[in-house]
Amino acid sequence: MIERGTLLAIVGPFRNPRIGAVAGKVAVYNRLSGLLPRMLHVRFTLSFDFLRSAQSTYGTVYCCPGALAAYRTTVVRKVMERWENQRFLGIPCTFGEDRALTNCILAEGYDTVYQKTAVVHTVVPETYVKLCKMYLRWDRSYVREEMRFARIVWKRPLLSRLIAIFDTTITNFRFPVAYTALALFVVYCIQDPMTLLRMLIGIGAVSTFYMLYYLKSERSWDFVYGVAYSYFSFFTLLWIFPYAVLTVRARSWLTR
Repeated sequence: MIERGTLLAIVGPFRNPRIGAVAGKVAVYNRLSGLLPRMLHVRFTLSFDFLRSAQSTYGTVYCCPGALAAYRTTVVRKVMERWENQRFLGIPCTFGEDRALTNCILAEGYDTVYQKTAVVHTVVPETYVKLCKMYLRWDRSYVREEMRFARIVWKRPLLSRLIAIFDTTITNFRFPVAYTALALFVVYCIQDPMTLLRMLIGIGAVSTFYMLYYLKSERSWDFVYGVAYSYFSFFTLLWIFPYAVLTVRARSWLTR
């Protein structure tokens, strides 16, 4: 469901001939349907108003979302065949089309930006199983397209290239750091059970600080669901990325 004025808002950036694609803002339509949708609404808000806004400042929004994005027609026509016939490790790509098309646009030398005033409301998973399936699909396509972007980034303008390299390096470095820290956390918990309490306090403190930006964007008590999501993801979702890497050639959409 798109908000009034969304289509007008999303085409505005195309007045700049360098813009090849525009990402809209994705909000949660069924946010009142349960705890998971409420948490995901906060996560989505931060993912777009914070992360994509930052990426937009250097013209490199890495993924223009399938739920709401606009593309320059002439560019899409140039990359259509390449996009439709994309393969990875010999297997046809059947999901992650939005990130794949965004990479095609960036590879042609165009910028991708974020338009906050173009808003769509989409339905998100309401159960843990469906949520995991969605994240598995996202993470598998993330691995594939990050490897592809590592080649594309060298075609970007110098400043955008340097910022993107720094950004993706830090972002991807979080995975080995996080899983090494998790292993150490388990060891220290066995030696000193109070480590668990200190970890819980740390997660709460960091996520609460992060929620300050959510409060700037939406002045709502829903920020508590963002804090809850930090604990939820730490204890129930950390297995997804390693499993996605091990099964990266899988083709199933999972949630259809």
